[in-house]
Amino acid sequence: MADAAAARSALRRALAPCVAQLGTPLEWIAEDMLGDEDGVIDWVAAAPDGRAVVVLVANGPGDAALLEAGLVQRAWVAARIADWRKLAPDLVLRAELPPRVLLIARDFARSTRIAAREVAGVEIWLARWSAAPGTGRVEIARVDAEPTVAGTVEAPPARRPASPFRTGLREVDFASGIAT
Repeated sequence: MADAAAARSALRRALAPCVAQLGTPLEWIAEDMLGDEDGVIDWVAAAPDGRAVVVLVANGPGDAALLEAGLVQRAWVAARIADWRKLAPDLVLRAELPPRVLLIARDFARSTRIAAREVAGVEIWLARWSAAPGTGRVEIARVDAEPTVAGTVEAPPARRPASPFRTGLREVDFASGIAT
């Protein structure tokens, strides 16, 4: 257990400079914060626009449970920003902006990538590090899920335009002498 905690701590130290520059520079607000459902939030940060950013790191592959944890922690953080601003009026976080979630892991299952793509404000990032995190080079890159459907989809058969008449009668029906 102590080895796992040490490895996780080393990984987070190695990732911190990379994460602080993902897309836009982030300002660290809190680290190793106990969130909702006894989950730990690796970092809470602020983007330049004041949006909160919730960062979760998996020491291994990311999965649907990491995505779920990210959504739970995002809701937990969003519900507390106004109170945090009362306690720290200079805090740069803005309560009216929904937090972003950054999930970082060695890899993500295709289904997790697709699910993350469908949720606004969730980004997944791949992190590559040596066997001993913190001792080697760390690379991090954003991942976008591949399309959910491969190949082509056939167009439906052409249909005749619907009649402008509710009865289904057409202009030609009236011209044939049926109507008086």
